[in-house]
Amino acid sequence: MSIHYYSGFFDTALPVQMVELLHGDVIEKKSIAVVAGYGKWHPNKDPRVDLNFAKDTWLDPADIIFEEYHLVDYNMSKERANMLLRNASMILLQGGYTTLQKAFLAEYELAVSIKESTAAVVMGISAGAKNMGTKFVCAKSNGNAVDKNGIYSGLGLGNFCYEPYFTLDNDELIREELLPLSQKIDVYATESRSFLRVEDGKILSCGDTYLISQSEIHKI
Repeated sequence: MSIHYYSGFFDTALPVQMVELLHGDVIEKKSIAVVAGYGKWHPNKDPRVDLNFAKDTWLDPADIIFEEYHLVDYNMSKERANMLLRNASMILLQGGYTTLQKAFLAEYELAVSIKESTAAVVMGISAGAKNMGTKFVCAKSNGNAVDKNGIYSGLGLGNFCYEPYFTLDNDELIREELLPLSQKIDVYATESRSFLRVEDGKILSCGDTYLISQSEIHKI
């Protein structure tokens, strides 16, 4: 079973603690499959930016070097996308627009391939991390392609909702979305540059992390 990482987006290098953990988790480095975070072609963005940024800013400086790098997006067939995910040494679900990435995952039927992959690590960054959970909150104010705030179903790799970039002063998000949702499912929320590592259901929180459960917020 893969080890799962959940985090927000890193504008610079990966956190030192994450790099140390990844070196122990990703032993074979044959290939990495990076799932694009923007769905169909984004008019202001070269889709390969998702792959190049991950390689040049996160992986290469961390000395995590793969033999092959693959961007999984609409520019390939469904069959090839699923094959690349099943055979990857590591899977990275990039940041971007959560609902557009969710639509791509559904249209290409990638959930089973991700869950059954031989990848040692499945990592989600921002939108990708939110999509890895059982549920996720999508707020229109964050630039998502939604008409209103709402709760959506994710891949279900972790039996919780993940919320990055969390701050205790975001009263509206907490009151209207996270507290009601926490009555049905646990919510793990991390502040900037914090992350979760999940192995066999055991959650390691690295950095400032909160568990929101049954309408109560606990820092862990």
